[in-house]
Amino acid sequence: MIPNDAQIGQLLADRFGPVTDVAVMQGGAWSTAYSFATRGRELVLRIGHQREDFDKEAYAARWQVPGVPVPEVIEVGTAFDCHYIVSQRHHGTKLADLDPLRVPHAIEALFGVLAAMRYVNLPGSGFGIWQASDTYAPAPTWPDYLSGAANRDESRLVAWRHKLSLQAQASSAFRRGCDALQTCVADLPTTRGLVHGDLLLNHLIGPRNEITAVFDWGNALAGDPLYDIAWIAYCIPWFPSIDRRHVLDLARQYFPDDDVDGLLPVYELHIAVESLPYQAFINDFAEMERTADRIIQMLATATFYPIVTDRDVLLPDRYRSGCTATRSLPIGMYC
Repeated sequence: MIPNDAQIGQLLADRFGPVTDVAVMQGGAWSTAYSFATRGRELVLRIGHQREDFDKEAYAARWQVPGVPVPEVIEVGTAFDCHYIVSQRHHGTKLADLDPLRVPHAIEALFGVLAAMRYVNLPGSGFGIWQASDTYAPAPTWPDYLSGAANRDESRLVAWRHKLSLQAQASSAFRRGCDALQTCVADLPTTRGLVHGDLLLNHLIGPRNEITAVFDWGNALAGDPLYDIAWIAYCIPWFPSIDRRHVLDLARQYFPDDDVDGLLPVYELHIAVESLPYQAFINDFAEMERTADRIIQMLATATFYPIVTDRDVLLPDRYRSGCTATRSLPIGMYC
């Protein structure tokens, strides 16, 4: 159980002495956040049950790569049967709260961060979600990671298989999506680069549309960096101010050697398929149905999956004129 406000105050006082301006911030799927000030510094405390996420945050803070503004980490520790991380507070606005007229400029700035991330040296071996101790990731190849959604363990998303099996439409879409990924991943890039894995939600934008902070590296992967652009494209239904054509144009401009048109549909399908275990874990049955519909749409229209026919897949009516459904953004799906 996450500590109460009184316990949080005591923790901060024990670790930092007199503190002021303690306030609850918007947290994530796996932690609660507090801002506070001490000795002239503005800091952020995040506390939760997943130590590995915080260790990865501390690892990322050591990169110090120009253009990748990861907040300085002050300490990572344990208290009240939980884990916590304290980092420097950066100011800015989240994309979801930004004036729509500023969004295109912020997306351009975000591509600058993506370009800078390609200069991060990620040691270790393997593909998929890497661990903080040695940046090792469990899949031997990038295709193995993308085609292994059905094999993920239940150490964090407890009982997701059973819960997913109880939802017939979502379970069927999950199997179809996994089968499709098996057929189309053999010739993917072998690049082992840094992927944030949740970038659209976890950055701040300054008054001149600059990116002031990139945080929450718990979902970070070793794999094709183009996957982060697929994340942006996949989340466009939740961000109507983002123009998909603009995103694709920026991708081609910044990364002309990448197969943007060929790879993004594959990566977006993987994101959709991987979201179903998380949605099952949190019992979000309505979102599971919408994700299942979206997978069906992808399989019915994507050129990388030639064995699907109109007889095999029935496209839901609401997708025939474009997606207009309102839904909650999929966060924390990997962890």
